[in-house]
Amino acid sequence: MKGQPTKSRSPQRGTHPAIQNATRVLLPVALRGWLLPATAAAVGVAVFVLYNLGVVSEAAAVTTVGVAVLITVLFFGLRSFFHHRYDRVTTAALASFAVLWLSATLYPYGRAINPGTPAFSAELSRGAAAITVPLRERPGRYSLLVEGHFLPTEGRTNRTATYSIAVGHDATTDRVVQGTFSETWGTQRVGAGRRSSLVPSLHQTNQVRDTLAVPGTHSLTLQLTELSPGLRDRVAVRLYSESVPQWALLLLSVFAVAGAILVDAWKPKGVNEGLMTTMTVAVFVGIAIFRVSSTAIPGFPQLVVAILMGTLAGAIGGSLLWRLARPLKQRLAGR
Repeated sequence: MKGQPTKSRSPQRGTHPAIQNATRVLLPVALRGWLLPATAAAVGVAVFVLYNLGVVSEAAAVTTVGVAVLITVLFFGLRSFFHHRYDRVTTAALASFAVLWLSATLYPYGRAINPGTPAFSAELSRGAAAITVPLRERPGRYSLLVEGHFLPTEGRTNRTATYSIAVGHDATTDRVVQGTFSETWGTQRVGAGRRSSLVPSLHQTNQVRDTLAVPGTHSLTLQLTELSPGLRDRVAVRLYSESVPQWALLLLSVFAVAGAILVDAWKPKGVNEGLMTTMTVAVFVGIAIFRVSSTAIPGFPQLVVAILMGTLAGAIGGSLLWRLARPLKQRLAGR
């Protein structure tokens, strides 16, 4: 009697059962605890130290710290949901809100620091003829960045200079864009304790940001009409397209605030009531202040001001908005 042939079993591909069990146990513990905010804080501090050492650029450092702050805010807004298990529909709804919230906050914040690749760049010289912007086939709203540089000088004197750029078409001026460059000397303490000393420090503002509408009906022209003495004879201009319109960002923000209200109404009674709404309002106010900063490319000083102003506005506006939305929570609780 012939024995039955044995089928060879190929090893199962996939994650090891021990790793799966560890993930199921450790992931909820990490989400409920302080692992994520502690990691975000450690990354932010490390990047800030590397920035002060000159290893990381300010744009990369401000972007990383801001992203860490936004992720931490979202974590605390949704933290109360991590203590319970929900069905797939609820989990998918919370995940969708998190994606919506991050999209509505990360994009406008990141674009304020990193405008991307310029759609058009040129140099405008003193007394030169107007140049044509070849973007007639790509009409829309653009960010205009003007960059100028002071001539070298002896001594440490504070200086300011202005410029004027005529924006028009067919030898007709539609508007005049004006800005100011500055160069200010101060002191900065280096070292710690008795070994510390004050050294001169120079703060320059050689980039100015503005907005420009490029029409599709005619070719746009730019001409440098005025330039203060003490500057080089030319300024650089760069145009960055706003790929997402302002109305779309505003609509996305409204959806995110509405989603935050629903999330707070979904929470059990007495658990961080209105927290997600308050923090969402604070974040959007802070981002708005950060984007309209007088500095062309905002840095750490503008980030600190935006966080402080956003926190104050969120504490006031978010609490008032949540009070108006409390009937929604009572209606959901009655079901």
